[in-house]
Amino acid sequence: MVIKCEKFGKLSVWTDRNPKGKTVKTVYFDYRPLVAFDPDNLKERRLAAVQLVELEYCNNSTAGKICGFHRNTVFKLLRTKRLLGIDALLRDDRGPKAPWKYVGEVRKTIKKLIRKYPDWIDQQIADEAAKELDMSVSRNAVARIRTEKEDHKREKSKKLDMEQLAEIADSIDVKEHDERQLNFNFDNDPEFRKQFEQAAKEDPPKAKTGTDRELLNHLQQGQRNIFAGMLLHHLFINEIGFPTAFESLPEDKNNTYPHHEILESIFFGLQIGLNSIETHKLVNSTDLGLLLGRTGSADEASIRRRLKGLAEYGAAENLIDHFAHLFLTKGFIDPKVFFVDGHFLPYYGLQALAKGYFTVRRLAMKGNEIYAVTDLYGKPLFFITEGCDIDFRPIIIRATEKIIGLGVNRPLLVFDRGGYGVYFFNELKDKADFITWAKYYKQSELEGLQYRSCLKFKDKKYLIAEKQKLIKESISTAQKEGRKTATSLTVRMVVFKEIEGGDPIAIYTSDRERPAGDIAFYMLNRWGESENFFKEIMSLFNFNYHPGYNIKELEEQPLIDNPEVKMIKKTIKGIKQKVGKLVFEKKQTEEKVRNRKDIRLKRKIENYHKEIDELNHELANFISKLQKIPEKISILELLKGKPMNKADLEKKKLYDLIQMIAFHSREYLIQIFRPCYEDSRDIKQVLTMITKLPGYIKLKGRTLFVLLDWIEAKKHREAAIQFCHLVNVMNPKLKGRMEFDLFFRVSSVPQGGK
Repeated sequence: MVIKCEKFGKLSVWTDRNPKGKTVKTVYFDYRPLVAFDPDNLKERRLAAVQLVELEYCNNSTAGKICGFHRNTVFKLLRTKRLLGIDALLRDDRGPKAPWKYVGEVRKTIKKLIRKYPDWIDQQIADEAAKELDMSVSRNAVARIRTEKEDHKREKSKKLDMEQLAEIADSIDVKEHDERQLNFNFDNDPEFRKQFEQAAKEDPPKAKTGTDRELLNHLQQGQRNIFAGMLLHHLFINEIGFPTAFESLPEDKNNTYPHHEILESIFFGLQIGLNSIETHKLVNSTDLGLLLGRTGSADEASIRRRLKGLAEYGAAENLIDHFAHLFLTKGFIDPKVFFVDGHFLPYYGLQALAKGYFTVRRLAMKGNEIYAVTDLYGKPLFFITEGCDIDFRPIIIRATEKIIGLGVNRPLLVFDRGGYGVYFFNELKDKADFITWAKYYKQSELEGLQYRSCLKFKDKKYLIAEKQKLIKESISTAQKEGRKTATSLTVRMVVFKEIEGGDPIAIYTSDRERPAGDIAFYMLNRWGESENFFKEIMSLFNFNYHPGYNIKELEEQPLIDNPEVKMIKKTIKGIKQKVGKLVFEKKQTEEKVRNRKDIRLKRKIENYHKEIDELNHELANFISKLQKIPEKISILELLKGKPMNKADLEKKKLYDLIQMIAFHSREYLIQIFRPCYEDSRDIKQVLTMITKLPGYIKLKGRTLFVLLDWIEAKKHREAAIQFCHLVNVMNPKLKGRMEFDLFFRVSSVPQGGK
C-alpha cells in the first residue's frame, strides 16, 4: 500500500510498503518509472541519487531530497564515481578514509603535483600522490583530473565530420604512401633489399583453386592491411599446433572454412578488439582473411552457425584438456603452485538458473560461475564453467583430478575461504596439498608466537611464524552433511604480519615441507596475480559475453510482459488501497462529528477530502499512462545492450577457450619482447601497440614480407625493430591453405615525411 507521495517538479516519488513490511521508493517521470530503491539501504540510495543526476532528470539538490542526502553529499558521490569508479560508492568504509571523504584530498594533492611537475606523466604523478596520501592512486584518476577542463570545453565531433576526415586521410595515405611503402624503401635499407632478393629466388606456393590464385596475385602485387601486426600472433599459433587440435572432429566437405579457421577468426577478432561474434560484420573481410591465409574471413552468421555445430560434438572438455596439456609441456605454465578462483558471469537469458552472489553488485542474481586454474604468474591452465548451484569444494576436487591427470603429482592448490571445510580438507589431503585462509580461531592463539623468518612482498615486509593446530568441525555440520561423527585434522598454521605494524593473519596448509615464507608468499599472491587474471582478461576481452546471444533468434521470440506495466499497476493498486483507507477514516471522523461538534474534526475531514482528491488525480494520470504503454514488448526492448545466454554452456566453453588461448598468445609475445624494452611497467601496452600496427604486405617467392608502419616514439620504434629481429630468427609461418614464410620489418619512412 502507498504510504507517501512527494512531488519534485515533473518527478513524483511514491513510497510503498509490501505485506512483509519492506519499504520501497519508486521515482516516476511523467508517470513512467525511473528508479526504485530501498530507503533503508545506503548503497541503493547512493546509486539512485547518482543515476537521477547523471540521466539529467534533476539537480543535486533534488536528488538529495529524494534519496535522503544533502546536496553537497550528492556532489561528492558524483565526483567520487567519476574519479574512483562506481565500486567506491558501494564500499562500507567509515571514518576519514571513506572514499567520498578523502576524494577532495586526492584531487587537491593531484592538482598540486600537476602544477609542480607539469612534465611528469600520469603514472609518475599517481605514484607520488600515493606516497603523500599513503593510499593507492590510479593513473586513470590523474588523467581524469588533468583533462577535466578540456573535456567540458571540447566540442564533440559529429559522425559526418569524422567520416569526411577519414575519407581525406585515406586518400592522402593512398596517394603519398602506398607506392613508397610497396617499394619497401630499399635505398635506405640495403639489408632489407638483400633479404628481399634472396626470397625472390624461391618458387611461390602452388595455388590449388581460383581463390588461391587470386590471393597470390594480390600478395605479389603488394597491398595494405590494417591488421598487419596481428600476423605476429602466428608465432604462437605455430608453437601450439593450433589446427591439429581439431583434426579429430568430423568435417563437412561442404563447409568453406575448416573448424580451426572458424576458431582462428574468433581468435584474431579478440586480438583486434571485436567483443562479440556480431561485431565481425564491422571489419573488412579481406583484411581479416589475410590473417587466415585466405581471400576473406567468415561472416558473423557463418561463425555462429559453425560454433553451434562444434558445440553439438560436445568436444569442449577434451579441447580444454588438450590445450592445458600443451601449456604445461611447452613450459607456458609454472606447475609449482595453482590458484583456483571463481568469477561470476551475470545472466540475462530466458531460462531459469540458480542464483549466485555477485560480489560487485552485492546481491544475488541469476548466472553461471567460471572457475579458472592459474599459475603463480596469473596464466590460465584451464577453466571449469558451471551453474551457481554447484558448490566451490567439488570444483576444487575436479580441478585437482584434472591437474593430476595432466601429469602433475600432488599439486599445491591455493584457494579462498569459500573452499573451507574440515571434512573437505581431510579428503583433499590424500590427493593434493592446499593453502587457504584460516577460520574459526581466536586472536589469542596468535599471541606469543616466535617470528623466525621474514618476507618481502610488493614493497612490504612481513614477519613469519608457524605452529601446529588441530581443527575440528562441529557435530551439527557433520550431521547436516549426513555424517554421524565430526572430523578433525591437524594442519600447519602459518602466521604473518607487517613489520611496520598490523594485526597478524593466519593461514592453514597441509604442506609439511615448504618453508613458511613460501606458504605466506603463495597466499599473498592470492591477492595479486590470481585475482588480476580476471581483471586483465576482462580488460582485454568481453569476458562476460555469451555466444548464445543471437539477435535474429530474439526477433522471433514471442512478446513478453512489459516490466513498466507491472510497476505502474503495483503503484495504482497501492494508491487505491491508500484511498480506501482514507475514505474509511473520513467516514469514522464524520460519525464523530454527528455526535459531537468539533472544529478540529471538521478540519481533519477537509484534509481527508484534499488528500483523497490529490490521490484520485494521480490515479487518473497513472491509469491514462497505463493505457498508452503496450502490455507486451519485444524481448529486444528489455534486453537491449545486455549480454545474454541461453544456458548453452558448450558454446561458452569453446568461446572462453579461444579467449584463454588469445591471452596466452599475448603473454608468449610479451616474453619474447621483454629483452627489447627496459620499462617493465609499459611492456604490455607497447607490445599491444606493435601487434595492432597496420602495414604493407608483399609476397616474394614463398616469403610474405610484412612492413609495419613507422612508429613515432624513438624508444618504441627501436624496441619494435629489435623485436622483429628476434621473431624473424624463430622462422614464423602462416600455415593456411598455402604456407607462407613470414618476415617482419618496421618501416624506416615516417608517415607523412621523407
